[in-house]
Amino acid sequence: MTMLSFPGFGKSVLGREETGMLQEDQGRSVSHVDLLRRATAGLSQRVEGIVTAADLTLDNWRVLHALAECGPLSMSDLASRTRITGPTLTRIVDRLVERALLYRNVDAADRRRVLVHVADRGRTLHRSLTPRIAAAEREGLAPLSEDEALTLRRLLERLATP
Repeated sequence: MTMLSFPGFGKSVLGREETGMLQEDQGRSVSHVDLLRRATAGLSQRVEGIVTAADLTLDNWRVLHALAECGPLSMSDLASRTRITGPTLTRIVDRLVERALLYRNVDAADRRRVLVHVADRGRTLHRSLTPRIAAAEREGLAPLSEDEALTLRRLLERLATP
């Protein structure tokens, strides 16, 4: 039996004192962070295999995907959206611009701002990878029912939103 405990709620669901850890039946404690990392590693490996075959890193994919989904963004908006820091994001965007997957343009509304756009080649690559990545994510979440996967997504969105 696995006991779930939730920090900030005093007693666990089984009435034991709160530890902030997940108590497994063998008496071991597993932190929430450790479980999230294990789950993330499994899903990330599946997706990385797909994007690596397209000569992208996972962070390259995150940038391309964010721009394909949101449209043109400033570097600061792209950094907020992807949670990739400035210098790293600049290197990623530079690399994707060199590969003609993205391009930069001055914002017509504010000429001090530069917007990053998805180029046609990047859009084609995004369209070809998206269904394969979605299938890999579904495969990684296969142990969960559809309702559980939806609940997991909602919980992760709440945790990921500052």
